[in-house]
Amino acid sequence: MNGIDSSPIRKAFELARSIEDPINLSIGQPHFPCPANIVEAICKAAKDGKTAYTLTGGIPELKEAMTEKYKSQNQIGYAHPDRMLVTSGISSALFLLFNALVNPDDECLIVSPYFLMYPAMLKFYGAKLLTVDESFQAKDLESFKNKKIKLIIFSNPSNPTGKVLSKDQLRALANLAESTGAYLISDEIYELFDYDQAFYSIGAEYEKTITLTGFSKTYNMTGLRLATILASSEVIKALTTLQQYTVVCAPSITQWAGIEALKTDMTSYIQDYREKRDFVYESLKNHYEIAKSGGAFYFFFRVNGTDEDFVKRAVEKKLILVPGYIFTESHNYIRLSFATEWDTLRRGMLALKELAS
Repeated sequence: MNGIDSSPIRKAFELARSIEDPINLSIGQPHFPCPANIVEAICKAAKDGKTAYTLTGGIPELKEAMTEKYKSQNQIGYAHPDRMLVTSGISSALFLLFNALVNPDDECLIVSPYFLMYPAMLKFYGAKLLTVDESFQAKDLESFKNKKIKLIIFSNPSNPTGKVLSKDQLRALANLAESTGAYLISDEIYELFDYDQAFYSIGAEYEKTITLTGFSKTYNMTGLRLATILASSEVIKALTTLQQYTVVCAPSITQWAGIEALKTDMTSYIQDYREKRDFVYESLKNHYEIAKSGGAFYFFFRVNGTDEDFVKRAVEKKLILVPGYIFTESHNYIRLSFATEWDTLRRGMLALKELAS
């Protein structure tokens, strides 16, 4: 535990609480409320007495609904309840996967920039980390083919950059997994935040993919803790056993709400974020080295000087951002979240323009 520092994102949350009227562009969760029909489903489940332990693997009704979702939306034809585990959020899914799959000194490949939990937890289990930049082409993976890679993991769309990996990139990762015997883990928690219709589930064509799907970001259910893992029956059996001896099961009433969530039309919410994505890009493109985000609700851009110094200067303008070093080895980037109200976002753009001058 001495090798794991408290998350700078949590520190940003605390900092925002100490500043009067902050411009908080650090928060990685939707700003809109959880849709009313989902809240009603939670309340109904509680009133109906569905508050006891569920089956460790999840309630059959949710697994059936997720099977249909995987088949119709992700074109994963082999999806089946027996190949699925319902977990208490993506974080819990990662905990189970890394516990079950990773041994000390295993080599694990992470697409960089990365979700900060990947390297932190893998180091906790004694793994050796390899990275490849998210701009990679198939030829850039050649050097890894002679390594004994245990797993390959990435988020798509990306936290922190918003990049949506291309089909060619995903196929190259799948080919590398096949040639090395590595487990391919696709973290797709932001899949609906796909502004240019570029998202693709590699599980649709590579059956050995371990696909992670979360409800937290899509429906603002971050505190309700719900996700699913789709994998081979062998992997699911191991993870289910481990879950039985750890968190036991995902929250019961949340699982029932998940069924309702899958029926919810999020089009208007996604459109709002698409407009905010465009606004941020147009506001900053002439002031920073910045690429247009393709998904999620983040921008990851280069700043002058170090990220830590930039964050300190931003605080002087009541602007809260996240330093990029927790997502990559560079100290020259900032993560910005545009999951906020329009007024806050406009104030943030003015502050960032002043910081660039």
